Amino acid sequence: MRTYAKPFLTIDEQLRLLAQRGMEIGDPGGARTLLQRVGYYRLSGYWHPFRKSRVTESGVVIHDDFVPGTTLEKVVEIYEFDRRLRLLAMDALERIEVALRFHIGHTLGSRGTFAHTDIRCLSPEFTSCSGVEPPNLAKWRTSDHAKWLAKRELEVKRSKADFAIHFKRNYGLPLPVWVTTELMDFGGLSTLYSGLLQTDRDAIAARLELHDRSGAGHGGALKDWLSNLAYVRNVCAHHARFWNANIANRLSTRHLQAFPETAHAAGRSTARPYSSLSVLAVLSRRLDPSDDWPTRLRNHVLEEIPGGRSPAELGCPDGWDREPIWMHHPQNRRKPDGD
Repeated sequence: MRTYAKPFLTIDEQLRLLAQRGMEIGDPGGARTLLQRVGYYRLSGYWHPFRKSRVTESGVVIHDDFVPGTTLEKVVEIYEFDRRLRLLAMDALERIEVALRFHIGHTLGSRGTFAHTDIRCLSPEFTSCSGVEPPNLAKWRTSDHAKWLAKRELEVKRSKADFAIHFKRNYGLPLPVWVTTELMDFGGLSTLYSGLLQTDRDAIAARLELHDRSGAGHGGALKDWLSNLAYVRNVCAHHARFWNANIANRLSTRHLQAFPETAHAAGRSTARPYSSLSVLAVLSRRLDPSDDWPTRLRNHVLEEIPGGRSPAELGCPDGWDREPIWMHHPQNRRKPDGD
């Protein structure tokens, strides 16, 4: 491990360094304002594709200097393309998150008002308890359920939402599961879904019309998808680079292949955002067959990706834009029951 030794640079020194490395800065005043608004370090991820590289026996070596013709304006074009891509992703994620709050709260609520606290209503893998009476509390305290529940209890205590204050003032804690889910973020919902009994996971997947070959709800696929989307949401919500990011929490190829709309996305590496965007498109259409989000996403990539960049950098396979999932063709599919 090396000691970090790079010195602090003022804005003007940062611009001079970029110019020395071959980037055309353009208007110095505008460039200075840009770095003050966005930051050198944040932008550095967007000029990475413009850096010179060479192939050696030990791999690809990336240089600090830029390829000829690199301009700060081109870097900003990628930054703005990515910013709008994140906003599009968050648009779909918001609606999926809201629907999940209902489906999980409603499904668990049918087992008991406080079923999210009851190990009998959750999977043994989640609670580290096999359902025997009395439960092994020592094992439970180290379980994923115990850790998840501690986070939720802290969220509930800190919540300033009117409905949460009303429940706490009038009924105390814990809150009913269908109230608790309204306070959860995407990650908390994804974790709770993974901890449901298999029958409940499959039931929710079936309501979203995600079926396996037998016709049953494909809870395994939905669990995988939600875990991936929780990661994607964190990337987008924290304004991190997304368009060509390495997605650490990758989707299962097997689960992508289980559905006609996403099978084509399994042919390339799921380390790039395209496969996650495909899952967002499927879930958006499952929630609302007339949703035009997939078409808006397709148009954004095709029409607004900066010159010199390729959809392949997002992980898009050849011919991706002709896949039915990206076309606007409302189907007469029955919407999931709102029971």
